[in-house]
Amino acid sequence: MAGGTNLAAPPQAPPPADGGRENIDLHELAKGWKAAIARSTDPATRHEAQVKNDRGNLPLHSAASFRAPLEVSEALLESYPEAASMTNNYGNLALHFTAWKKGPLDVEKLLLQVFPEAAAQKNNHGNLPLHYAAHYNAPLEVVEALYNAYPEGAHQKNNDSNTPLDLAIADGASQNVVGLLQGKSVPPSDDEMLEGAKGKCDRMEKELQRGMEEHDLIREELESVLGLLMDVRDNHPHALYSAGIDPAAVSDLDSLLDQVRQAGEADRRSEAAAAGEDGQLGGTAIAAQGDEDDELQAIEDALIPPDDEVETMLSKIIGLDHVKNQMRGLRRTIELDKLAGPNRRERTLPRHIALVGNPGSGKTYVARILVSLLHKIGAVPTPNFVEAGRDELVDRKSEARTTQKARRVLERASGGVLFIDEAYTLLPSGARSRGRDHGAAALKEIARSLPSGGPLVVLAGYPGDLQRVMASNIGFKSNFLLRVELPDPSPAEVSRMFLMKLGQKGYVPGEGLSVEYLSELIEGNTDEDWRAERNGRVADLLLQAVRAEVKRRVAGGETESRGSLSPFRALPSPSSQKVPTCPPEEIIVTVEDVQNAVVNGL
Repeated sequence: MAGGTNLAAPPQAPPPADGGRENIDLHELAKGWKAAIARSTDPATRHEAQVKNDRGNLPLHSAASFRAPLEVSEALLESYPEAASMTNNYGNLALHFTAWKKGPLDVEKLLLQVFPEAAAQKNNHGNLPLHYAAHYNAPLEVVEALYNAYPEGAHQKNNDSNTPLDLAIADGASQNVVGLLQGKSVPPSDDEMLEGAKGKCDRMEKELQRGMEEHDLIREELESVLGLLMDVRDNHPHALYSAGIDPAAVSDLDSLLDQVRQAGEADRRSEAAAAGEDGQLGGTAIAAQGDEDDELQAIEDALIPPDDEVETMLSKIIGLDHVKNQMRGLRRTIELDKLAGPNRRERTLPRHIALVGNPGSGKTYVARILVSLLHKIGAVPTPNFVEAGRDELVDRKSEARTTQKARRVLERASGGVLFIDEAYTLLPSGARSRGRDHGAAALKEIARSLPSGGPLVVLAGYPGDLQRVMASNIGFKSNFLLRVELPDPSPAEVSRMFLMKLGQKGYVPGEGLSVEYLSELIEGNTDEDWRAERNGRVADLLLQAVRAEVKRRVAGGETESRGSLSPFRALPSPSSQKVPTCPPEEIIVTVEDVQNAVVNGL
C-alpha cells in the first residue's frame, strides 16, 4: 500500500441498541430492505430519515454502506434531501460509503446529482470518495463518475500524503483505472459498446428501410410510365413506333418492358455507331478536322434543345456525365412531383449538396453552374444566390459577432442557394491565434439552418478537408445526403477545356489541332503526378503558354492569321468617332504554337 497507508473503511452503523428501537428501525431497513421505502414515505415515520445513530450515521449512510437498491436511496433523499450533504462523526458522506462499496453506480450518480460538491469533500482522514474507490478497486464506471465530477481529485493528497492515483497503483487497480486517473482517454465500457452497436444497427435498419422505400417508389414510377405507354398502345399504337417499340409485340406490361429495353439498347448501338463515323456535321470546322472526339461533342451540342436553358448550361461542363445525370434526375423527380399534384407521394429530396474533388477538378466552376440551375429546375423557390468564404462569414473580434455575420449571410441567401467554397477554412487551425479563430461559430450557425433547407447550401472542398467538416458532429453529415464526387479530368478532357478556353479568348484552332492530338501531346510531355496536382489547371497553364508563344511569333513578323494577327487592329482608338469598316480578323493557333508552348512554357 502506498506510503504504508492503512486506509480504513468508513465506519458502518452499529447494530441496534436496546434503548434505540424507535430511531433505529429505519437504519436497519435502509440496509437493503424495500420496506424502508414505505417507512420513509409514511408521514408518521418519515422523520426517521433525519435521525443519526451514535456514530452520526443517517439512514442514507446505512443504505449506501450496505449497497441498498436505488429505490431505497431515492425514498430517503425524498424524505430528507439534505442527507446527501450530511457527514457522520468521521466526516464521511454517503458518497464515501458508495465509493468504498464500489457502487451501485446508479446510487453514486444520484448522490452526485443531488450534492455535486460531495466529490470534492474530504473526511477527517483527508480522503475523498475517489480515494476509497481507487483503494478498494471499484469498477471503472464508479471511478470514472467520481473522476468526471472532480478531475483534480486524482492528485489530491490525504493525511498520509497519498493521492487516489498512488493508491490505485499500489493496490493493483486495472490499467484502465490507472490510465483514467493519469488523465488518459478511457476505452468505452461494455455498455457503451453495446449501445454503440445498437445505434449502428438502428441506423442500418433505417438505411435499409429507406432503400426499400426508394425501390418501391421507383417501382411505382415505372409501373406508372408503363401504364401510360399501355394507354398509348390501346388508343394510338402507331405512336409507339417513334420510340422504337413495336405495338404488335406488346401484350402486357412485361412484354412492354422488354420492348422498352430493346429500344434503349438499339439507341445506344446507334449512338456508338454514329460516334465512330467520319462524316461531316453541318460543315463545321471540327468535323472538317476529322477528329472523332470533336465530332461526338458536336453531335451532343446539336441534340441540345435550343430553348432548354438547363441542358444548355449543363453542356458547359466538360465530361462529368454522372454530375449532369444527377441534375437531370433531380429535375425529373421535381417535375413528376408537380405533375402528380396534391396526391403525390412524399419524396426525400436532397436538402444540401457537397461537391468533392482534388485541386483543379473543377469544383468551383461546376458549383457556380449548378447553383444557377437549382432555381430553374425548381429545387429552390427563388433565384437568390450568395457565394461566401471565410472572410464573409467570420468576424475576428468575437464569436457573437461571427454568429451575427453568418446569420446575415444566411438571411441574404434565404429562399435560394448559399455556396461556400473551401468550407474547411472555417475549422479551427493551429496557424491562427485561438482568440481570433471563430470559424466554428459560423459553422454552428450554418448547421442550425440546415434542417429547414432554406437556403440550400452547396459546399465545395477537397475530399479530406470536407470530410473533417462532415465529421464535426454538429449536424452537417446527416443533412448532406447528395455528395457529388468530381474525378480528375483525363488528358482528353483537359484538351477539350483548353480548346473551349481558346475559343473564349478569340483564338481559332488551326488544322490538326484536335482533342486527340492535344491529349497525346499533354500525356507524352507531362508527368502523371504533375498532372494530378493540377488537373484542370493544366488547360489554363497551356493557354497562358500558347498566348505567350503567339505574341512571340507576332513580334517576329510571322503571319498565320487571315490578314492581321491582332484582333484589335480593326478597332478605332478610344478617342476616335469612326466606326470600324471591317470586322476583327481571327487569330489562328497552329500546332507549332502549341508544341513550342509545351516545350518552352508548360
